[in-house]
Amino acid sequence: MNTIYSFEQWDIDLLVDYIQKVHHRGIREKGPKVLDKLIAVAEVHKADAPNLLKVTDHFRNSLYDLDVHCSKEDNILYPYVLEMYEAYAQGHSVPPFHCGSVQSPISAMMADHDEEVSRHNRIAELTNNYTAPDSSDNDYVEAMQLLREFRQALDEHVAIENNVLFPMAVKLETMVQR
Repeated sequence: MNTIYSFEQWDIDLLVDYIQKVHHRGIREKGPKVLDKLIAVAEVHKADAPNLLKVTDHFRNSLYDLDVHCSKEDNILYPYVLEMYEAYAQGHSVPPFHCGSVQSPISAMMADHDEEVSRHNRIAELTNNYTAPDSSDNDYVEAMQLLREFRQALDEHVAIENNVLFPMAVKLETMVQR
């Protein structure tokens, strides 16, 4: 996790804003650029680096699943978390979440996180931990660097949500439920 920030000290609305503007936007804007670079490198190196085709498929599937994941957070989970935060700040209560407890979508999001971390572990294995062979061209090296950076951002996203935001939301729910 990013050691510059002490995310545990942040208010929940700021955490949500950070995740949406840094991580969700990053996935949606940087992800396709990484994929384009991977596709180009895999095509050039299909004879000498056939694993890049598998990496490209894994990454393409990851981007699709992460987009769905982010949309569920943006449209379902986060609005309720922010509603709870606002209610708590004003001393009000909120009706129960439409699916029972906030723990239900949180469990689903954590399962998504586990799947993506596993998928990116496979990508790391297939790329020798994002390392281009010694004789690689600059595009290959850049593709590995972009994959490494994407993984680092994904790991931060997962850590912030699993270890900070989600526990805060569960605790907050107990304080604002009617």
